Amino acid sequence: MKLTRRVKEILSWYESDNPGTKANLARILMEGKLGGTGRMVILPVDQGFEHGPARSFAPNPAAYDPHYHFELAIEAALDAYAAPLGMIEAGAATFAGAIPTILKVNSSNSLSTTKDQAVTGSVADALRLGCSAIGFTIYPSSEYQFEMMEELRELAEEAKSVGLAVVVWSYPRGPMLDKVGETAFDICAYAAHMAALLGAHIIKVKPPTNVL
Repeated sequence: MKLTRRVKEILSWYESDNPGTKANLARILMEGKLGGTGRMVILPVDQGFEHGPARSFAPNPAAYDPHYHFELAIEAALDAYAAPLGMIEAGAATFAGAIPTILKVNSSNSLSTTKDQAVTGSVADALRLGCSAIGFTIYPSSEYQFEMMEELRELAEEAKSVGLAVVVWSYPRGPMLDKVGETAFDICAYAAHMAALLGAHIIKVKPPTNVL
């Protein structure tokens, strides 16, 4: 795989990372239609866990099959596929090497009343399944934000030590924010900054709105 100048430039920004982690970042950045551009589109499929399978997949019954989501990401020529443990396990062998995968190692569900997530996967799982990265969600402003940040710090340290990249979904939510505040430009920027300081290589925030 020959890296583009843009990807080489991006990798140069991660001064503390080992060759394994940079190789996995490069694999994601060079994959699919956007490969080599420095841009990426990742297919995240945690809906069955987060919102329940009926709510998530009943309108499109084919989506109940875990292989469907691997195939969708591959056929759309995306950069990576992210999902919780069971979804990755269900297609890991069939689609080994076909697309970079990201193991989402924490999850919530729609039956919960708290703004928190449980750790549901491990770095060892990600290695066993051939993933390029782990993924983790934090909720800045939640009453559980500091516990989530500590969990992320520990998992990120472990992931990097074995050459995996770290993807963070940083979604502000909690008693101090209303729905408008959750996507305010300065709040989203703050959430991204916190994720970066916690060691994320790739950060996902909700599209910010022009609210300060």
